[in-house]
Amino acid sequence: MAFRGRYEYSLDAKGRLSIPARFREIIVRDYHSEVVITTALDGNLDCWPLAVWGEVEERLNCLPSSRVEVKRFKRFYISGAVECTLDKQGRILLPPTLRNWAGLDQPQANNVVIAGQVNKLELWSKERWDAEAAMIIDNASAISGVLADLDIGI
Repeated sequence: MAFRGRYEYSLDAKGRLSIPARFREIIVRDYHSEVVITTALDGNLDCWPLAVWGEVEERLNCLPSSRVEVKRFKRFYISGAVECTLDKQGRILLPPTLRNWAGLDQPQANNVVIAGQVNKLELWSKERWDAEAAMIIDNASAISGVLADLDIGI
């Protein structure tokens, strides 16, 4: 299982998002069409296969709640989580609260960038994705330095 690639799709009038065929195939075959979508710190949504989400919850549950940052992150990330099932057309219904968080509740913001991240998908408004991509380009040198420090030669 690996979610790779980037696609741009549109939300329909009911807030449903079609999942690209390549990603949908993995979700249906390996995860019984079930995902968990939650609010991410960067203003996007994280979309995890339900079985993988269970592993994420276990790791988060092991973190020390005595650290205020951990407690706040868990409060934010887990409370934002919504279980969704792909319908027969390969769509997921994004609840209004999640659409609002990701900036997908505006009429002009119905374009969604779906970015594969190996074990999850990220869902971005096109506007926020473009801003993130510009920031990455502006900081390419610093990012390359961090990757080199981590011994990742890309």
